[in-house]
Amino acid sequence: MAIASLSPLPAADEVSLTAASALFAETGHPIAVKVLKRLCLRHGTSVWRVGRDDCASWTDLLKLHAAWVDAREARG
Repeated sequence: MAIASLSPLPAADEVSLTAASALFAETGHPIAVKVLKRLCLRHGTSVWRVGRDDCASWTDLLKLHAAWVDAREARG
């Protein structure tokens, strides 16, 4: 799945939460769009709207997802 940059601002690595969720599902660790947005808000990661899509920095989402997966695996 290819992801096109939606705009040069506010992040160079901007991705929609919907696209990020689809990519994370391919890793074997799916996460819902609502959970991604909640993680962003909880950890102070910027989320902005582009049209109808919520977007965030792909780098930030990767870090949040990794921490989320680690926490889930630690709980058993």
